[in-house]
Amino acid sequence: MKKFFIAVISLVIFTMVAYGVAYVVMPVNSIELTRYTHSVSFVCENAYIVRDETVYYSPSDGIVYNISEDGDRVAQDASVSTVYNGDVDQTTLKMLHTIDAKISRLEANGHNSDLYKTDSDSTENRVADKMSEIFEYAQQNNVAEIHDIRDDINNIRKGAGVSENTRIDVLRAEREKTEGSISAGKRDIISDRSGIFSSYVDGLETVLSPDKAEEFTPAYLNSLQPDTSEYINGKQIVSGTPVCKVMNNHIWYIAGITGSERAEKLKENPNVTVRFTNLTENDVNAEISYISEPDSKGNCVFLVKVGTYLESAFSYRTVDAQIIFEEHSGYKVPTDAIRTGEGISDYFVYARQGSESYKCDVDVLYSDTEEGYSIIASKEKADNNLGSMDRLIVGER
Repeated sequence: MKKFFIAVISLVIFTMVAYGVAYVVMPVNSIELTRYTHSVSFVCENAYIVRDETVYYSPSDGIVYNISEDGDRVAQDASVSTVYNGDVDQTTLKMLHTIDAKISRLEANGHNSDLYKTDSDSTENRVADKMSEIFEYAQQNNVAEIHDIRDDINNIRKGAGVSENTRIDVLRAEREKTEGSISAGKRDIISDRSGIFSSYVDGLETVLSPDKAEEFTPAYLNSLQPDTSEYINGKQIVSGTPVCKVMNNHIWYIAGITGSERAEKLKENPNVTVRFTNLTENDVNAEISYISEPDSKGNCVFLVKVGTYLESAFSYRTVDAQIIFEEHSGYKVPTDAIRTGEGISDYFVYARQGSESYKCDVDVLYSDTEEGYSIIASKEKADNNLGSMDRLIVGER
């Protein structure tokens, strides 16, 4: 019997020791620390891009040729398209396109500066810039441009003093000679404004105009149907056909529909970030410029003003836009894992690095009371940085 009691006592002591070791080595409940970004936002699908746009129409029957390329910045009083009143060899049009593309590229580089420098550092930098252009045109399978860039690089290394102005003059002379071989008459389309050129016209240019924003209602936007824009460059057209447009490249807008509750939040937070899912560039800063009165269903139209140039935005009429009021990046943790310190805004958590536990002072960036989680980050100059920890201790041990 004595041996039995000794065995029982030994078992109890062993269990208590084992529990104590487990208690020291690992907390009862802990979770892995992971980075998380929380957005206070909503998504508006199929929102419309609204721009100040001017459409230009064919002045006669004939074959259209666009001197400017989509996305080009054009100047006021510049020729952007030509309508040839007769048969034109397509090979000649392709030659014109190649020359115009070269001129556009040189003008975009800023033709008031010399292309070639003698300083060794400038030379290497310019060669590097030209090499990056080769990769860009290789993706487009543009052999002609790659050939020209190769010549540029050779001339840079030789120290040839040829300015971009000179090259543009040579190309314009070549263009004049090539166009002179066309026997058909022509009518030029002149832009009466500066902006971004586009050959895609969808019929909503005059409808979706910023100065008509107060006429926008949910029913009105839902009724709009953009026309399928046909690429007509090099094709036969009749007089009065829409050929191209030039758009304001500084200010543009996004028009969407949302519920009255979100509309009120937009009124309270007029400065927002807009994130796009179908554009090359993602985020832009914007401001709310108009919110309509709610309709019978409680829906409102909102207009967001964007002052950032996005090249890809000029190729779209509709976008999926996420309207972000605020965004917090940190660690997502259960709210009840956060402890309160002595001060009203002093917060800390317990976390582990290996087998050791540490007190980490944190800032609470955002809390969702309904879901029971918060976004936290280490306090600046905290003794124990949360980013160096492995796991977060949840609850009491």
